[in-house]
Amino acid sequence: MKKRTLLRMTLLVIVSLFLKPVTVSAVAGFDDDRIMLQGFYWESYRHGYEDRFPGYGGKVWYEIVKENAADIRNGRFDLIWLPPPSFAGKYSAGYNPKEYFNLNNSYGSFTQQRAMLEELLHKGVEPVADIVINHRDGTHGWADFSNPAWDTRAITREDEAFTNEESEVYGTPKEMRGAYEEKPIEYTRHGGTTYGYGSFRDIDHTNPDVRKDIIRYLLQLKSLGYRGWRYDMVHGFHAHWIGVYNKATAPTFSVGEYDWDKHAAQRGWIWHSSVNTDDIRTASNVFDFTTQFALKDNKGNYLALYGPFDNGIGLVGDNTDGIDWKNRAVTFLENHDTGYRTADDGKPEKNHEHDSFMNDWQVEQAYAYILTHPGIPTVYWKHYFDWGSTLKTRIQALINARKVADVHSGSRVFQQDNARSRGVYAAFVKGRKGALYIRIGGSDVEWNPSHSDYHDYTEYAGGSGWKVWVGLPGNPPVQQAALNDGLPVPEYREAADIVVED
Repeated sequence: MKKRTLLRMTLLVIVSLFLKPVTVSAVAGFDDDRIMLQGFYWESYRHGYEDRFPGYGGKVWYEIVKENAADIRNGRFDLIWLPPPSFAGKYSAGYNPKEYFNLNNSYGSFTQQRAMLEELLHKGVEPVADIVINHRDGTHGWADFSNPAWDTRAITREDEAFTNEESEVYGTPKEMRGAYEEKPIEYTRHGGTTYGYGSFRDIDHTNPDVRKDIIRYLLQLKSLGYRGWRYDMVHGFHAHWIGVYNKATAPTFSVGEYDWDKHAAQRGWIWHSSVNTDDIRTASNVFDFTTQFALKDNKGNYLALYGPFDNGIGLVGDNTDGIDWKNRAVTFLENHDTGYRTADDGKPEKNHEHDSFMNDWQVEQAYAYILTHPGIPTVYWKHYFDWGSTLKTRIQALINARKVADVHSGSRVFQQDNARSRGVYAAFVKGRKGALYIRIGGSDVEWNPSHSDYHDYTEYAGGSGWKVWVGLPGNPPVQQAALNDGLPVPEYREAADIVVED
């Protein structure tokens, strides 16, 4: 164990020698008041290819997002998570990246991607790129990597490409392979290695040339207009590399997709993703799947929302070790991997025949929860743009109430026992500018703020079995949160022109 620790420390020192010094301001700290829109869904890459995918129209996805930039700003979204930006084949959702430095893909051309990002930045919306660096696809075969070109030493030692006779690199000598998958013993209990993905080649992040190219790729994306990173499948490589990449590129936002049902390991992953050792304020966020599971599995069970320890649900309600994990939780109800989605032939994929929430009181009440509580809430594109004007208007009202009260990722929540005794959920959430009151279930008869002797509040939002009030000094009428100012558009640089200093 001591030898492994020494090796890991040595690798980190070596990595630091490759990096240009930056101020350690990477990743937003605690009390983040931003709200994110997931700016795509699984089938988004099919738009614009009517011959191949009838019914998806003639516009590619980047054009669709660009045209909706003003609407996204008016909805008061601060961040937009966009699909993988690199080439992954003619028709691909992008999670099998082939050429990192080639920014033409199924969602549109390089020019269309740049135009979309410019428009979003002009509207004050921060683009977040989906970064797929756990694994990589070959250009034509299993491991013929190009743009950037890597040899077999970029692939972890026991990857299936070396043991499958159909692979062109089958039987490669071990000295020509990369290192073994790392063992994240600091934050997992299984004692094994990071996750080995059988579909594509697992990348060896201990290889300094691989790291340099990944950093060059992220800096290329940053010059294109992206300001944050959503890291895909982060349980497939060690958390400390997230800290390395974030230190080198200084994103304004970072979130990882960790193995969905590994709540305890997610906490450890957050801790070890820090840019500064043992400084969680410089760590990455993680998607709060536990909150999503709790909301999906307890529709109408309002007492479950108080949580098992009377501190709320999910990572948002977790204060293990006295740490406010809620400040690193990104909450959501649905994403491109969950709920209903279809195969290329348009038929529902197995286990994706239904959405996680129905378009009625179920999805409304779930949004009423995550948009009023700590964490960084995420709204799904289909829910906002495709599920009708009623849901869209109510989501907008919830976002406005949150922003007017200035509720943030670390806000304190005071659950209301007098509501619990009546079978409904209610809470007072403390914002920086005011108080936000939320009831889910029942009606004003079961609970409203006056039942807890709160005064000077105004109704801001309501729907099917839920209501939200905001209390501000002087109790003014309903206010509208300010719209974001525009953001600077960076000068684009090709990856070949970016030097990662030695």
